[in-house]
Amino acid sequence: MHHNEILATVNMAHYFDSAFTVEQTYRFLKIKMSREDFDAALGELHKSGAVSLANDVLFARNLESLYQSKIAWSRQLFDDNRRQLRWLTRMPGVAFCGLTGANAFESCREKDDIDIFVVTSKRRLWLSYVLLVVFSKVMGKRGLFCINYLVDETRLHIPQHDYYTAIQILQMIPLIDSTLSEQIIAENQWIFDFLPNAAPSVIRDDFYLLRSARSKNQKSTLRRSLGGLFDRLNRKIYQRYVVRLSRKYPSEFGSGIRLSEGAAKLNRVNHQDVYKKIYNDIKSDVPA
Repeated sequence: MHHNEILATVNMAHYFDSAFTVEQTYRFLKIKMSREDFDAALGELHKSGAVSLANDVLFARNLESLYQSKIAWSRQLFDDNRRQLRWLTRMPGVAFCGLTGANAFESCREKDDIDIFVVTSKRRLWLSYVLLVVFSKVMGKRGLFCINYLVDETRLHIPQHDYYTAIQILQMIPLIDSTLSEQIIAENQWIFDFLPNAAPSVIRDDFYLLRSARSKNQKSTLRRSLGGLFDRLNRKIYQRYVVRLSRKYPSEFGSGIRLSEGAAKLNRVNHQDVYKKIYNDIKSDVPA
């Protein structure tokens, strides 16, 4: 009854010294399974002692104390930087922000950064990125605010189709209350090929919500007249970043780092291979 797949998913979280809830474990299974069969198999694993359950969280080894500490560290990290993050979400051109990575799983180390996914206005991604970088530097948060994936509102489809990216999209926690969070999932239905048991739902947590979406007012005459100039400037910044990053990170450019005028994946680590190896190694080590 797919005991190995369940154990592998539980242990995948443990690789990062974290843990999944029962719902997350079901959500992140790579194989299709009815909820009834999942609950029955989980009950058998629990009865055998292969997993334990504490406050609806699954453990295959003794990580409960560290898991609770990581939740506290994650929330404290966010709360300590709440004011600056709220300002960041209000920067020109920023339409949506969401937490990803360890922050979205509340699995941060005691000293960690904050991973942020950003959606910008059409043809304003690179202008917005420069403003976000300058803002982070002025606030003394450049090393803390990790803005590692940006798309403009016309490029919500994520081209990297893999298990890791599917989890990141589905687990993302919105910082801005916007319908863009639902649109991101709607534009990336491929994630359910990798997560066949998951529902297309957005995580809502008022603790992390910083503002509501802005209403789209009609552009002023001045903004319309400057539109062409901003378009050219956005393209020029993009072209400069292509040259700069391709020279600075030649081995990661085109893999971990992928750039276009409407999308920027800036994380140099190609995590999809890491996640695939973790899953396969854990699964092969689990006795049938």
